[in-house]
Amino acid sequence: MKYILSLILTLLPLLLTANSFAATDSTTTDYSELFSRQANQADLIKLSQQLSPSEQTKGLFTQYRYLKVLKKPLVSQGEFVFAKSLGVIWQQNKPFASTLILKDKQLIQIDSQGKINVNHAEQAGSASMMSDIMPKLLSALLSGDINQLEAHFTLSLQLDTKAGSKEQWQLGLTPIDPMLAKALPKMVLAGSQQIQTLVLFSANGDRSQIEFSALDESPLGTQDTARFEPKPASSAP
Repeated sequence: MKYILSLILTLLPLLLTANSFAATDSTTTDYSELFSRQANQADLIKLSQQLSPSEQTKGLFTQYRYLKVLKKPLVSQGEFVFAKSLGVIWQQNKPFASTLILKDKQLIQIDSQGKINVNHAEQAGSASMMSDIMPKLLSALLSGDINQLEAHFTLSLQLDTKAGSKEQWQLGLTPIDPMLAKALPKMVLAGSQQIQTLVLFSANGDRSQIEFSALDESPLGTQDTARFEPKPASSAP
């Protein structure tokens, strides 16, 4: 599931500002203990081996945005498709439909009415940031090379090896690159044999928590691959 990192980092500028609806309650998680534990080489290698890469992944997500100005978190739900050879589809279904597709240095946005807007990497904004900054980080994350990871992040790791249970882990990443660190001071990945949760912290203290479920790494069908080539909504007669 290393490639789930590609999905998250690629869509980072959009995930931090996603539209959401209000949830019923709010929780606060303190990761100070995690970030106080600097990762050692043996544990990082063990984690890298545990998270075997996949060429494709699809599943469901629920995103909670915790804002300091609100007592209740904001929630959005949807599904995603990732294929190393094709790109990423991040489809929000609630509170309203919207789809983001990243492929071939293009950011394709589809609104609830089916209107398609395409931004190229050469244009300013999110697409440019994704195409220029993120690949440098992704190469380290996707390779599983510990030296490359440590070149881009300060890593913290907490492993739970209780007897009779699958090993749970939390990986804290603090960006070394000043540009990324300004927008994203830190993030936390957590899971077992697959990544289950990702938490993104923004510079102003807000955070976005994404829960993944129903993950499927089997080869994509024709319906999934066709979604990477969206067609404009048909006009009413």
